[in-house]
Amino acid sequence: MKAILSILFVFSSLFALANGGVTRISTVNKHKNAAEAAFKAEDYKTAIKEFTILLDSLNEKDDAAMLDLAHAYFKSNDLENAKTKYANIQNAKDKKIASIANQQLGVIMSQDPKELEKAISFTKLAMKHDPTNLQARYNYELLLKKKQQQDEQNKDNKDNQDNKDKQDQQDKQDQQDQQDKQDQENKDKEEENKEDNKEDEQKKDEGENKEQEEQKSEEPQESEEEKEQKEKEKELQEFQERMQEIKMPKEQAQMILDALKNNEIQFFQQQKKKSNKRTDSDMQDW
Repeated sequence: MKAILSILFVFSSLFALANGGVTRISTVNKHKNAAEAAFKAEDYKTAIKEFTILLDSLNEKDDAAMLDLAHAYFKSNDLENAKTKYANIQNAKDKKIASIANQQLGVIMSQDPKELEKAISFTKLAMKHDPTNLQARYNYELLLKKKQQQDEQNKDNKDNQDNKDKQDQQDKQDQQDQQDKQDQENKDKEEENKEDNKEDEQKKDEGENKEQEEQKSEEPQESEEEKEQKEKEKELQEFQERMQEIKMPKEQAQMILDALKNNEIQFFQQQKKKSNKRTDSDMQDW
């Protein structure tokens, strides 16, 4: 009895496994067919959903399905996901699949002018994996031409920038030279104005001195008698001050002053007589 039960259990397990395998294959085929149908109908959203279930949820290893999933992302303009999926199969065992994956990576990278070198490298790998891939070869020629044009444009831009830098430098130098020239002219003009002002001041001083000299020359000259009179008045003033210092009575001081005047008059008269006699003697000798 136990032997019979054991046999029945083994048969039931084998049946369950076989039934489960049939169920998985059926599920895989279901999603694969749905994905392919959606892709052909250009319903890329549904195709992405079905291919994702097939490859991720069911963990199906299918490089062809991965290529179609990458194409679906590419057609939906989701280049980041497309690039990731193409990269997963760029070294696939199927060389045609690997070639197409590298070809599409080249197409995506060529969208960025800065990534042209990488685009060319991917396209070369596509031709290496499948030399019969004419689309990859065509793309390669286009990329080379585009890179050549880019290099020429960069060279022209560099030359233009160099010329612009030189022109800017020349303009700056010209502007500096003009400023230096203007500064020098202003400095020279300032010095010239200083010299003019100095000459004007000198002329003004000379004019004032000349005017003062003319005014001085126009003033009436004192005669000898006026000078003598002033000296006498000065001596009289000084005599009176001395008399006051010694407290001499005014009458006595006046007597002394009168005596001095008389002696002075006599002295001048005698001098005048001597002068006349000398003159007569000179005339006789002559």
